[in-house]
Amino acid sequence: MINPLLECVGLRKAYPGVLALDDVSITIEAGDVVGLCGRNGAGKSTLIRALSGAVQPDAGSIRMSGGEVDFASPLIAQRHGVVTVHQELINVPNLTVAENVGLGLGYERRHGLFSLARQRGHAAKLLRQLGSEVDPGRLTGELSVAEQRVVMIARALAANAQVLILDEPSASLSAAEIDHLHLVVKRLAERKVAVIYVSHRLDEVARLTTRTVVMRDGRVVANSLTPDLSHAQLVEAITGRSAAAPHPVTLPAASPGRELLRTANLTRHGVFEDVDVVAHSGEVVGIAGLVGAGRTELARAIFGADAIDSGTVYVAGTRAKIRSPRGALKRHLALLPEDRRGQGLVLDDPVWKNVSLASLPRHRHVGALPWPSKKSERAAAKARLSELAVTPRDVERPVRWFSGGNQQKIVIGKWLEAEADIYLFDEPTHGIDVGAKAEFHTLMRRLADRGKAVVFISSEFGEISAVCDRTYVMREGHIVAELARRDTNLSNLTAHCYGLHGKDRAATIQKEIVQ
Repeated sequence: MINPLLECVGLRKAYPGVLALDDVSITIEAGDVVGLCGRNGAGKSTLIRALSGAVQPDAGSIRMSGGEVDFASPLIAQRHGVVTVHQELINVPNLTVAENVGLGLGYERRHGLFSLARQRGHAAKLLRQLGSEVDPGRLTGELSVAEQRVVMIARALAANAQVLILDEPSASLSAAEIDHLHLVVKRLAERKVAVIYVSHRLDEVARLTTRTVVMRDGRVVANSLTPDLSHAQLVEAITGRSAAAPHPVTLPAASPGRELLRTANLTRHGVFEDVDVVAHSGEVVGIAGLVGAGRTELARAIFGADAIDSGTVYVAGTRAKIRSPRGALKRHLALLPEDRRGQGLVLDDPVWKNVSLASLPRHRHVGALPWPSKKSERAAAKARLSELAVTPRDVERPVRWFSGGNQQKIVIGKWLEAEADIYLFDEPTHGIDVGAKAEFHTLMRRLADRGKAVVFISSEFGEISAVCDRTYVMREGHIVAELARRDTNLSNLTAHCYGLHGKDRAATIQKEIVQ
């Protein structure tokens, strides 16, 4: 009998107040593409860390080709052929592609001397195996997110990966980029590399993976061939509840109040031009568009993180010269960035420090002492964790050790504590599970009901149509449509985003004729 390539048996891992892994056993064969699904906090991240040597289980064993192994560190796991490509881009932007592919693996040599040609040739060969024509001599920081993801996978191949763990690899990718990523995964499987594909996108799991493992509350609750699991069964396994409807539940519309945010002819050359958007108290306004349409850049400009070349931002009817995030805070604006880990959190700080980060003046000692009260900060953090149902509710725990969905809630808690009036949410549901998405949709509606203006930026058209009272559509840096709630549907959003609707379609056809 041939032993499985990778096997974990009875893995258990406990943290204070939470059992992260509870008797987890799975087997993975060479060439398998295994979908790993589950709600945030289900134990997926801990399992990945255990398999990659980042944490050591309290009990149980890991075996490679039948032999028990001790992954005391990620380096040891890598030497055994287990490599993780994390959701966050771990490249050095000012190094070339070839240098990043070989990062940590030593130098290509010829006659004992470093050979740039051999290094670039080896990187090019690996990239071609993945269907990529990226120039190995380019700086990695010049590449798109999708291209950088492929560079990370090429680095794993350079390390002779036998088991490749891809953690939310399609986050922030366009539909075309996701299709290419799937081709890369299929090529890896053809080369007998086993792939563990961690994703909250159930449609991807259904069409890409050969087998699906679902975790809930630290346990494996489903482990089946993917074709044997229906969408409803998969959702039920993830949430523990029957899934009668696979689509987002449409939330009730709001009655908008006074104008809180307006942009007039906002322009940043080469990124977006003449953008006019309005958001009122009591409404959720969507900004839909494909990756690269300029949505994120627009949000950053409104928040003062990036400079504008021309145009005006009005807050509550008054012209606002917002030149920095500090200025945005003074105007009661909040930005929940797409890159929550890199831009929204201080990962190695405890929860209580992160929650109070944007509201330190509110927590100053009473009297003459100018610095914040740690007691007040901790109390505020405890209240926000309870309000947002963050698990575990440990304000002393470093944010790094929370799941992606709970990290997102902590960022939201920070802005709730700052008592903002205008919330800019940029792809807030990327990388969180179906249950957490529903909670987040409800939270946005609650904020609107409390008189806040909520701007929901997303490429998830089903969510936009379910949640938003009005929706702007961006394409190539321009607002190409404003849709009322009754007209916000998958068909209209897709048509406008791709330039296939009315005037957009005519312009697209004319452009193709000219070319």
